Amino acid sequence: MTRKKCDAAIVGSGFSGLVAANILADRGLRVVLLDENLHVGGQLLRSLPWGGVLSRPDRFRRFGFDLIGRVGKQPIEVLERTKVLDIVEERHLVIEKDESEIAVVEPRMLLLATGARERFLPFKGWTLPGVISTGAAQILMKSSGVLPSKKMLIAGMGPLLLSVAGEFLRHGGRLLSILDMGRAPDKALMLTQAFHQRSKVAEGILDLARIFLARVPLHLGTAVVEARGGAELGAVVAARIGKDGGVRGGTERIYRTGSLAVGYGFTPNIELAQLAGCTVDHDKARGGWVVRVGDDLETGVDRVFAAGEITGIAGALKSVCEGELAAFGMLRKLGREVDSRRMARLNRERVHHLRFGKYFNALHRIPSRAILSIPDDVTICRCEDVRMGELKSAVTEGHGTPAALKRALRIGMGNCQGRTCGPIVCDILPALTKKPQEVVPILSVRSPVKPVAMRSFLR
Repeated sequence: MTRKKCDAAIVGSGFSGLVAANILADRGLRVVLLDENLHVGGQLLRSLPWGGVLSRPDRFRRFGFDLIGRVGKQPIEVLERTKVLDIVEERHLVIEKDESEIAVVEPRMLLLATGARERFLPFKGWTLPGVISTGAAQILMKSSGVLPSKKMLIAGMGPLLLSVAGEFLRHGGRLLSILDMGRAPDKALMLTQAFHQRSKVAEGILDLARIFLARVPLHLGTAVVEARGGAELGAVVAARIGKDGGVRGGTERIYRTGSLAVGYGFTPNIELAQLAGCTVDHDKARGGWVVRVGDDLETGVDRVFAAGEITGIAGALKSVCEGELAAFGMLRKLGREVDSRRMARLNRERVHHLRFGKYFNALHRIPSRAILSIPDDVTICRCEDVRMGELKSAVTEGHGTPAALKRALRIGMGNCQGRTCGPIVCDILPALTKKPQEVVPILSVRSPVKPVAMRSFLR
């Protein structure tokens, strides 16, 4: 088994990881940057190798691509297509490289910048071919230059719906409608953050203008009730909802489409932080379960730092800020001189980003009534084919925690290890038990946190 020593290992190559890697390398540290994807950059910096619309990124993405370019010129070892399977004593990472080899990285300092993934609200037919996440739609367009389909419907909650819609229209797709469960008064609160988030506001205005010019209907307070089809999606049933999230009878409308992109916000990827022994807290203002950090972004585990979405969902600007802050914190931990005034300014800036995150995450708060309205025959855990009715019965029988449901129903024990159903269960249990979300324990994790190819053990 290969063993690799370094000064700093960074897991995740989004904005936080890229910023931190460059700063640490500039100060002469041996840095290893790990990412599961084929290329570094995270979700926001996915791009095509040829020309076209995607070769003309906005100013912020150009900054991101410049960071990627700098990484290529630095003495930074980049391990792409690399999964971190476990974190053992002394911050050592057990990794799988290119689905072919198991190795160990032994850093003096560790930064977890693992980002976030999408949340979902299951509905009848959500597992049909043709129903995809908004993130998957973005990956198809940004990484492969492929439209999910020529005609599409977008639904869910939050600003990402507009971003995906703008990108889809920019590439010549025909968008039937945008169905947003949110309401206008909730969205108006975001305007209070306009001064500190000017780039986000400008991007949103451009997307709205493109949607308006394309005459795409935008329906607020509207949710998907059912996706219909046999071997593939054929139609989507949507309806108006009340303030409590309940469907208003008689408002149903059918959309004929073979493609539906849905997204209901994000949840931090904290599984590796849990394995490392970091303290996690539930904070709805930060997007759910997040890693607890200090002012220098060190966790409760010595020499383990966290940055980006795993400390609170608040967008790329916060990730850039925290990448720099974490790098300075790691340098100070190693006894290197750092600019204390710069760190103080970064902490003040971080407060503004977290305040934006509070409003952003409020736009993705799914009403309890909408959760309780999930039909009994709807699949909750796709890997183990566990349905809502089975989950309700298990809770009635006393299995009122994720761990108990895992034992009773095998929820979270499939290939995805609870990445899809875990956040769903964390939303369902408080609604069913009428307990505050923060007192319902989080789903436990164990090694390996990702599926491993058997051939990796043969080398």
